[in-house]
Amino acid sequence: MSNKKVIPERIREARISRDLTTTQLAELLGITRQCVSQYELGHSEPTHLILRKMVEIFEFPVGFFYKPLPRTNGLESITFYSPAFFRSLKAAKKSGKNKVTVRTDWLEEIYLYLKQHVDFPEVKAPEMSNFLTGQELSQDEIEDIAEHVRRSWGLGIGPISNVLLLLEKNGFVVARNSIKDKKIDAFSQWKGETPYVYLSSDKDCAVRTRFDAAHELGHLLLHIDSDQHNYDDENYIKTIEKEANRFAGAFLLPRNSFGQEVMSTSLDHFINLKRRWKVSIQAMICRCSDLGILNENQILYLRKQISIRKMRTNEPLDDELIPESPVMLKQAVEIMLEDNSLNNEKIVEDLCLPIEEIEALTNLPRGTLSLSGHIIPLRLKK
Repeated sequence: MSNKKVIPERIREARISRDLTTTQLAELLGITRQCVSQYELGHSEPTHLILRKMVEIFEFPVGFFYKPLPRTNGLESITFYSPAFFRSLKAAKKSGKNKVTVRTDWLEEIYLYLKQHVDFPEVKAPEMSNFLTGQELSQDEIEDIAEHVRRSWGLGIGPISNVLLLLEKNGFVVARNSIKDKKIDAFSQWKGETPYVYLSSDKDCAVRTRFDAAHELGHLLLHIDSDQHNYDDENYIKTIEKEANRFAGAFLLPRNSFGQEVMSTSLDHFINLKRRWKVSIQAMICRCSDLGILNENQILYLRKQISIRKMRTNEPLDDELIPESPVMLKQAVEIMLEDNSLNNEKIVEDLCLPIEEIEALTNLPRGTLSLSGHIIPLRLKK
């Protein structure tokens, strides 16, 4: 390691992932905040003593700080990055968004590494050039796009059994784990020709996970060419969020089928519809409003009933329906371990990430990579 240089971005990534400010890290290291900033900007390099302290504070392998970034280490030449899409409340802190961005970068690193050993599904994003003109999309255009995506993926017009599995089968890289920030629900971005979706498990709600995933799919398809500079414009953000929401509703609840099943304004009827479509009652009510399935008085009645029965934050079936989980990266690691093509120590060594981060991003059971290599095969004497 003595001939290698510390990668400045790695210090920043480790700090952000541990929820530390530059001031807090400086205090832990016994140096000034300016020194930390100089390290992260690459204007100076930490001494071996400072680096050892960082390893202890962050609990990261030392190799992480020398590991080249994906775009410079020869894994894959990536020149295109779409804008980063966050599904979050206005009150979401920049620190929380930064942490999700860092973890999605690590998700990319894990995927590119596993891709060297495993054949993943080809990315099959529906062709969108006939729909996107650079102008704000009308509601009918978004409905048409949702139907086009369903046709492209052979979905028909019924409920989608598993949204996350559908995305993975079509080459989308998906992670779902705790963000530890309930103001952020999801994140997505194209990195090169690969779409990444990062979902929060903090609210642990099956229907919310499905809608968030469909919402991010909407961003990835509808807004791939949007200008990142427009993200400072509050009206622009409202527009693309509205479009992604409309797409999610149209994708999960097609206008040509869902509307025919709404036969009552009884909440009990909507509970049955929720069990079938695996979409929240409140999202279904919004869909009924969008499509004119119910009139304004009926919509108002249902929303009042939601409030009276205290269902705004916890609906019926929320504790019963099991959230979907990504499986693609998990299966890739399991195949490699079962095939003995690589052992757990080699995977951890190559990725240079904390074991718990690798397991969380690949949805592996906790301990998979830390325990399997330490079990000694024993058997009873005959």
